[in-house]
Order: sequence, then structure tokens, then C-alpha cells
Amino acid sequence: MFDAKARKPQAAQALIQAAGGGTRLGLGPKAFVPLGGQTLLERSITLFRDIAESILVAVPAADFERARALVGAPGVTILVGGPTRSDTTRKLIGAATAPWLILHDVVHPFATTASVRQLLDAAREPGAAAPGIVNTEYLYRRDGEILHAPGDVLVGQKPVVFSSEAVKRAYERLDAADVSGDPSLLEVLEIAGIRTAFVEGSARNIKITSLEDLELAEAMVALERLRSKS
Repeated sequence: MFDAKARKPQAAQALIQAAGGGTRLGLGPKAFVPLGGQTLLERSITLFRDIAESILVAVPAADFERARALVGAPGVTILVGGPTRSDTTRKLIGAATAPWLILHDVVHPFATTASVRQLLDAAREPGAAAPGIVNTEYLYRRDGEILHAPGDVLVGQKPVVFSSEAVKRAYERLDAADVSGDPSLLEVLEIAGIRTAFVEGSARNIKITSLEDLELAEAMVALERLRSKS
């Protein structure tokens, strides 16, 4: 379990989702999209180098060798992802061996070491933890009906920390119950009686899904470099 005095959390593995085709972004597989001189995949690997015991990465089948050439190293295992995000998540979890897992997605390039350590600590008792930010706008249905006022709900972010034993047990129950649809990881954890604890996230921890998001990310990197020189 997480030891605040240690450089790395004990027996925690990072699982990196990098198997998306990047269709909405339109720049090819998102793992290889450059940002600030590094690909999104390289940035994720860098994040977990000093936090996790080892790293599992799921990439598109066609880019397996490309990913291995880019980030393949001791402690980093490259896997072929599944046809959907949920399938990829299950493949990563199925390959994991540590009691605590950290699920991340390369489209969140600004997650920090400090936030991951906070999540590892927060997950200790409930069994799972995730960052979240409070909504600041009214949320509506497509037909115009108001769903939530500002401050009513949280917007979840990555990474998510959770118990390996609990989530594998939950998937077994899910399969036995023959649940239809594509439940999220947090819904799967609920099946095992794990209610995810949310800690305060950051507005800087943006998700890159569009060209506008990438432009914002590039501006954030440029500002970081400018501040570091001042």
C-alpha cells in the first residue's frame, strides 16, 4: 500500500490507455500526437517513472512496434488494446499483477506526480479514488431541460487508483450477471461494493479530444516554459 515516505508507492502498477485511434482529433493515433517535444504517450510514461513499480501500455495493434521503439524499456510492457475503451481497460487490468492499479489515459497530459500520490493515499480505505472538479455551469438535456445547477455535480478526471483484487472480483460478478451495455470502471467497482472517493482535481488537467484542446495544451506548455525562464 502507499507509503508517503517512500519514493514509489509499494506494489502499484500504472495502466495507460493509449489504444485510441484519435478520430476526433484527426492526427492519427492519439498516443503519438506531439506536445511540447514529446508524444502524449511519452509524457504519460514520464509521469509514472518514479511512482509506479511498472507500467502497462495498451496501443493499437498496428502501432505495437512503433510504441515499443518509442517507450519500450525495462519496467514498461506494451500490449495490444481492445476494440473499445472498456475492452482495453479490461485487458490492462487482466495483465496487471500489483495489488494497487493506476489507470490513466494519454489524453490527460497534465496530471502531476503530486496528484497521483494524493490519489494513492486517498484510495487506501475506500479502495478507489479519482480526481474531480465541480461543475461551474448549468447542465442541460438536449431538449433544454435543466439537469444540474452549478456546483451540483463533479466532472471526473484521470488517473483513477483502485484495488486490483476488488476490480477483478467485480468483473467476475459482471460477467456472471450478464450485464448489458458498457459500464464505466467506477460502475464496475460499485459492483464489488467499492464507492470511489473523489479528491479535488485541477482545471489544468484537461482532456485532449479536439484540435481546440490541443491548441490549449500547446499554449499551456508554452506558458510553463516562459515561467520557468523568468
